[in-house]
Order: sequence, then C-alpha cells, then structure tokens
Amino acid sequence: MPQFPRLLPGLLCSFLLLLFIQTEARAQVDPDTVYRKPELPVGPPAPTEQPRPRTQERPAPTRRQPVVVAKPEQAELEEDRELLDRLYTGGSFGLQFGTYTNISLLPILGYKVTERYSVGVGVVYQYYRFRGTSLSNYGGRAFTQLEVVDIGEGALLAHAEIEVLNVEMIDRFNPFDRNRTTLTLPMVGLGYRQRLSEKASFDMLALYNISDDPNNPYSNPVLRFGFNIGLGK
Repeated sequence: MPQFPRLLPGLLCSFLLLLFIQTEARAQVDPDTVYRKPELPVGPPAPTEQPRPRTQERPAPTRRQPVVVAKPEQAELEEDRELLDRLYTGGSFGLQFGTYTNISLLPILGYKVTERYSVGVGVVYQYYRFRGTSLSNYGGRAFTQLEVVDIGEGALLAHAEIEVLNVEMIDRFNPFDRNRTTLTLPMVGLGYRQRLSEKASFDMLALYNISDDPNNPYSNPVLRFGFNIGLGK
C-alpha cells in the first residue's frame, strides 16, 4: 500500500502552521485591521475649557469744554450792570444876558446807544428878570447827541433837542396881571466835550432856538455848560 495515509497528518500540521505564520505577518504589517476593544474612561470627566468672554474695549473719553450756564440771578445781574454802564447823569446850567437875564438849571439822565451816540431826558427850571420883574418857568426836554470827530482829549458834538416849557407871562400894561402858557421849543447846535476821565466829561454847547413864538423866553444863541458822570463802575 502506498504510504499516503501516514503523510496526511504531517501535511495537515504543516498547512496549519503556514496559515498561522501568514496571519501573524498580516497583523504586523497593517495594525489598523486588528480589532481593538474600546477602553472605557476611568475617573471623572475632564472639564471642558469654556471660551473666555471677550472684553469690549471702551473708546478713550474725549475731553469736552465745560459749558458754563449762567444762573438766572447772574444773568439779571449782568444785564443790570450793562445797563448801568450805559447810563449817565449830570446836567447843565444856562446863562443868557441881553433883553432877558436868564439862568437855567437842566439836570439830565442819558443813555449811550453806542460809544458816540446817546439820547436822554431832562428837567428844566428857569429864573429870569425882565425890566425889573422876576419870572420862573419849568418843563422838560428830550435830547440826542453825537460825537462827530475827536479833537485832542475831547470831541466835537452835534446836539439837538426839543423842550416843552411852561412859561409865566405878564401883561405889559398891568405887571400884576400874570398868566402861564406852554411852549414847544426845538433847538439845534454844536458843542465841545472835554473828557475828564473814563466816566466824567464836561460839555459846552451853543444852541440855536428855532421857535418864532413871541412868548419865547430865549434869544439866540443859547449857551449851556454842564457835566456828565457815568453810573457804572
């Protein structure tokens, strides 16, 4: 009999050994094909790192100029001070000699619209003698003045005014018979203002009386001299 049955166990063992060697070689060449049992985590889970909040950068503050708001009391005080700086007082006196001897007192209150132009009001009182008879007149006036041009330490003045005067009259035939009447007397003229300080000045005026009323107590020219004093600081 042939010896094939005796050789069969040996061939089978050789085939199995060869198959095992090939399997191990494939496992070493491609490790990813080998199934691995997943490992379970041991211990508490690692804390997840949360993203930090982004801090918003604030713009650099811009410096603003302080706004000064005047209080009502302060605003009223400044307005009153400005008004006083524009107001001035004073007065003049008039001298006239001729047919009439006339002495006039004329206190005033003026307001400077600008540095050169002013307006004002005043009171008039006159005492005069005519042919041995004494009479008195009184009334009021409104005036305007303009410094036309500077001359040295002063200025040339243009002056205009209107005077409302209550005059006392007597009958030429009967000196004891007296009555009163009211006259409107416009006057214009020129003058010179001498500045004495920032607040004070001295005026000299030569005025022309335009009225042709026969009861007019003035004869031209009408000369007046007076002082002005500012009311502000």
